[in-house]
Amino acid sequence: MDKQTFTELVRQNERRLYCVAMSYTGNAPDAADAVQEALLRAWARRGTLREERLFSTWLMRIVINECKTLLRKRRRMIPLEQLPEQAFQMPADADGNLYAALFSLPEKYRVPLVLSALEGYTLSEIAQMLHLPVNTVKTRVSRARHQLRQEVADDAQ
Repeated sequence: MDKQTFTELVRQNERRLYCVAMSYTGNAPDAADAVQEALLRAWARRGTLREERLFSTWLMRIVINECKTLLRKRRRMIPLEQLPEQAFQMPADADGNLYAALFSLPEKYRVPLVLSALEGYTLSEIAQMLHLPVNTVKTRVSRARHQLRQEVADDAQ
């Protein structure tokens, strides 16, 4: 894969990569770092990609792994009590209660929901990215939606 093709494919997936990184890390600087590191790794290992049509899934998997690595390192360095408030900036037109409810979901439910509902990946693509069975992804998305509905309904009352 040449530099121009790689750059074009990255630009097509840029927003998705960042959004998924945000759903893992919860703040913009860490998400940007994770995406940047993932892109460096992807460029270095671009020869391992067997089929170019799977580029998006392959790159998303690298971003997810990078986010997990970053979170693992952060856990070792900062005690949980000293973590700063969440630095995520919501879009101006966003419903604050919805975003708060989304980030209150456990990671194992939040990430598949973001990939499915916000990013438009199919369940089988998500299963491949997260190394999970398709039915597990389907269950987690369903449970995440249910919990999200409950959270928003509780906040409305």
